[in-house]
Amino acid sequence: MSPIDFNAISDDQLLTLVKEENHLAFQQIYNRYWEKLYGNAYNVLNDKSLSEDVLHDVFLDIWLRRDEIQIQNLYGYLFKAVRNNSLLKIRNEKFVAFNLSMIDQLEQIPEIELHLNQKELKSTIDKEIEKLPARCRDIFYMSRYQDYSISEIAAHFNISHRTVENQLHLALKHLRASLGATLFILLFS
Repeated sequence: MSPIDFNAISDDQLLTLVKEENHLAFQQIYNRYWEKLYGNAYNVLNDKSLSEDVLHDVFLDIWLRRDEIQIQNLYGYLFKAVRNNSLLKIRNEKFVAFNLSMIDQLEQIPEIELHLNQKELKSTIDKEIEKLPARCRDIFYMSRYQDYSISEIAAHFNISHRTVENQLHLALKHLRASLGATLFILLFS
C-alpha cells in the first residue's frame, strides 16, 4: 500500500481520516488553512497572542469532537468558528476591562472605602461563590483563581467549551447581582 499524498486529497477525505484519528490528516488541515484563519482572527482581534489562542481553541475543538462533529464545508466551518471565537475573545476582554474599571471606580469612592475594606469584600465574594452550584463553583475557581483556560477546564470535566463559558457567565452574573446589591445597601443605607 502506497503512502497517502495528503496534499492531493479533498477536505472531505481529510475529515474522514481525522475521524479515524489520523494525525497526519489533521496536520494537513491545519497546514492548509492556518495562515488564512490566522489572518482573519488577527483582523478582528489585532493581537498576535489572542489570534493564536483562537486558532488553537478551534483546532483543538475539532480534534476533541472529531467523532461527533458534522462538517459539510470545512473552510466555511473553520472561518465561522474562528470569527465566532474571535468575537467571544473581544467580549471576554471587554468584560474584564469593564470589571477592572468598575473596581477602580469603587476604590475612588471614599464612602465605600470607609465601610468595606478588602477583607470584608473578599469574605462577601467567598460567601456568594459558595452559593453557586458545585460544578459552576469549581469551574469559576479554576478559571479565576487557578488561571486555567476554557480549553483546559473543558478537558478536565470532559465538557464542551460552550458549557464552560455558560457556567462562567452564570457565576459572574450571580456575583454581579449579589455584590451590586451589597454595594447598593452600603451606599444608600
